[in-house]
Amino acid sequence: MQRTLRILETLRETGGAGVTTVAKETGYSKATVHNHLATLEHEEYVVRTGDGTYELGFRFLDLAHHARRRIGIYDLVRREVDKLAAESGEMALYTVEEHGWGVCIYRELGENAVQTPLYVGYRSALHHTAVGKAILAYLPRSRVEAIIKRRGLTVQTEDTITDPDQLFDELDAIRDRGFAFNREETIPGLVGVGAPIIGQGGTVEGAISIIGPASRMDEERFYGEIPDMITRSVNIIEINATSI
Repeated sequence: MQRTLRILETLRETGGAGVTTVAKETGYSKATVHNHLATLEHEEYVVRTGDGTYELGFRFLDLAHHARRRIGIYDLVRREVDKLAAESGEMALYTVEEHGWGVCIYRELGENAVQTPLYVGYRSALHHTAVGKAILAYLPRSRVEAIIKRRGLTVQTEDTITDPDQLFDELDAIRDRGFAFNREETIPGLVGVGAPIIGQGGTVEGAISIIGPASRMDEERFYGEIPDMITRSVNIIEINATSI
């Protein structure tokens, strides 16, 4: 199973590859790689093109659809994220925590949104994004410590928080005000505001965020207008979620 998963990850990372390339990237023999790919192709999880390149199959979209059904508030979130993108003109997104990663579940682009590597399904560390810090702020401290131990506090930019004590101070401040800021901590020149969605039992259901270039986020917009927009959407989601 580990070999199969590693081969699939290699196809994802390379955008498609032949047996020789996959064997080189994984360290497995060509025979092993060929056997695994043949099985995956037979089960329709990969496709082979005319030049012998293997690519991920669309069957994974079906799996993704069923995985997303775990999120009972998905439709509520999608509508509010769409509104935030349209109102702000920027990128808006919804992220959840899984295995210590922030996983983007939904994303919408406003008319002025910048292009970033972020896509639905994209995983990133939690400590350097607005949605990630908003989620961490409402997790038990022991859980946050476990995530830090497992994932580390990697450097993304010169503004990334990499000291645990500083991060916990930041999380305290986020709980006090109800939302988080990303001050160019992920990508230079890109900032964001995020707020958590809290379920009826007090658990974190994820977080929503608006991100955009620092050049368009003056102090009034970054610290006032955008947080107000996100807070309104969070309130709508949390209120309507009680009837689900």
